Order: sequence, then structure tokens, then C-alpha cells
Amino acid sequence: MKDLLSKILSRSDVQCIIDAVKKAEKLTSAEIVPMIVNASYHYPLTSIYAAAVLALPLAIVLTYYIAPLFYFHKDNLWIFIVFFSLLFIIFKVTIGKSIFLTRLFLNPREVDAEVREAAITAFYKNGLYKTADKNGVLVYITLLEKKVWILADEDAHKKIEKDFWDNCVQRIIEGIKQKQFINALCQTIETIGQRLANEYPYKRDDVDELKNIIVGDNQ
Repeated sequence: MKDLLSKILSRSDVQCIIDAVKKAEKLTSAEIVPMIVNASYHYPLTSIYAAAVLALPLAIVLTYYIAPLFYFHKDNLWIFIVFFSLLFIIFKVTIGKSIFLTRLFLNPREVDAEVREAAITAFYKNGLYKTADKNGVLVYITLLEKKVWILADEDAHKKIEKDFWDNCVQRIIEGIKQKQFINALCQTIETIGQRLANEYPYKRDDVDELKNIIVGDNQ
């Protein structure tokens, strides 16, 4: 999955996001940090489960219809095991390299839990809890899962309504689905900046405390 970032995010895209953050932070003393990762987790069991699901019925069909053509009895367990093992290996390797197939077999509950944990970890790991006014905001985007989490520090979390953050998340997700990811993200960042400005107006002595973008991988 390591090519997702390079496929979706160009250098000019990164600069557009940075410019959007700088524009937003000219309105407010709060800190906005977009973070874009390939995936929140590597999901080791997904390819195993998917390979087994795909290999089992095909191995049964091959054993029942193809094996007799080579004078093997269709009830031969060892022929089934050979077919299943070969197919399992082929499917596991294929699924491990396929973004589409991996997404297809991801467990939604596991995805939600892993993305949430990764976003919270990133929030603390990158120091968003250290801002002077407790108003750091992390916009966490994971490309494999097509998920977005927005985490606001203590003071901003209290002052800004949940519906606002939910709308921002949905706006970015819709942008990803419609292949307008960068535009949706930049516009959302500016919207967040405008909302934060109501609670935390820009100060002349304001210091940029955090990075304007983080591009990387949690794995």
C-alpha cells in the first residue's frame, strides 16, 4: 500500500495544503495540522481471511471437476489440499498487493477501531496537546480506509460543536469519493480556520507552534 500517497498526493498538492493551512492560521491563533497516511494499520489477517474465502470454493470445484480429467478421484483429500494450498498462496499474494481487494475484505469494526487509535496516537505523538491555548486541531486522513478523524484539543473541543466537526469530516470523505480530495481538504481547512477565528482570533505575537502538514505512514 506504500504507493497510495505517491499516487494521490503530488508535491504541488502538498504545497496547496500548506498554503491553505497558512491562510487559515492567519485568521486564528489556533493550530491546524492535516496528517495524511497510507493506512492506519497493516491488517495482517485480512489477506489470510480473504485468501481462504476465495481459495476454498475454487479448490472444491477444481477437485471435483478437474482432478478426474487427470485420473484422480474427485474425493481425493490430498488433491483438494494441494489445490487449496496453491490457490491460497496465489490469492494471499495478490490481495496483499491489491488496494481494491484489501478494501473489499476489511472488517468495518476493525477499521473504525484502528483508525481511531491511530488518530489519537498521532495527536499526542505530534504534540497537538502542547499548544498554549489548548486549541490544536488534527485533521487525520488515512487513504487505504478512506477515513477521516478530526481531533481538537481540550479547549477547542469544548467550545466548538460536534456537528461542525462531523460536517468537516463528511466534506473531506465526499471529496475523496469524488476524486476531489485536495480541493475538499483545502476548503475544509479554510472553513475550520474561519470557525476557530471566532473563538481564537489571530494575535500579532502568534507563533506557529506546529507543523503545517504531516505526510507519512503509521505502520
